[in-house]
Amino acid sequence: MTSLPQSQAATADLEEIEEALARLAPRGFTLGLHIRYSRPVRRVSTYPSQWIQTYTQRNLGVGDPMMIWCVMNQGSIAWHELIRQMPDPLDVMGQARAHGLVYGAALAWGPAESRSYIGAAHPDRDFTATEIARMAALLRKAHDLLDRDTALRPILVAALEAIACGMTYDQACEALGISRTALRYRLRMAREVLGAEDNPQAVRKAIDAGLLNGVSLSGLSKGLPTGPADSRD
Repeated sequence: MTSLPQSQAATADLEEIEEALARLAPRGFTLGLHIRYSRPVRRVSTYPSQWIQTYTQRNLGVGDPMMIWCVMNQGSIAWHELIRQMPDPLDVMGQARAHGLVYGAALAWGPAESRSYIGAAHPDRDFTATEIARMAALLRKAHDLLDRDTALRPILVAALEAIACGMTYDQACEALGISRTALRYRLRMAREVLGAEDNPQAVRKAIDAGLLNGVSLSGLSKGLPTGPADSRD
C-alpha cells in the first residue's frame, strides 16, 4: 500500500514503536493507524503467516469482532471478554484459536473518523495491566506521529475529490466556488504534500492513504480534463 511521504524521523519512531510492540506481544500483533474509509493509512501485522493467509483468503475482516469493537470503542479489552460481548458470525475468534492465537487484547484510540487500533497476542497468558498500559501509550504515540505526517488540509482534499469524480476544471471551480487559478494552486499543493507528479497519481495516493473514498477511482476512468494545463498546472 502506498502511503503519504513520511519524514525519516517519523518513520524511525514508528519502527521503534513496532519493535516495542513485538517484544510485548510475542505471538504477534496487528497495528492499524487512522482508519479512513474502512482502511488504515498504515497497517503492520506480525501474526503467524498461516493465520494472515487464512484471514485474508476468507475475507474475515468483514466480520472480525475485534475490528468491530475497535471501530465502536476507545480503550482496551481482553479477547476472552471480547468473545462474551461481541457476536462472531464468521467464527473469527474460533479460527484464530485454531491457529494458536488464544490469549490477547484489543486496543483502540482516536476519533471515530480516524481511529487507530492494536490487536496483540500472547502465547500462554493474558496481558498484564502494565503491558496493556504500555501498548496503549505506544498506540497513542503512533497515532499522533502519523496524524502529523498525513495532514492534508480539507480544501486540498476537496480539490482532489472534484478531480477524482471526473469533473472538468470549470465544473470543479463552480462546485467549490473558487477560481481556476485557486483550483490549480490547491491541486499543486496537494501534489507536493503527497509527493505526486501529476493529478492522477495524487488521487491514487490520497485514496491509498484513506483520504479519499476509493469509489472515486471511477472518476479516473473518465480521464482528467483535456488541455495542456489541466493535469499539472
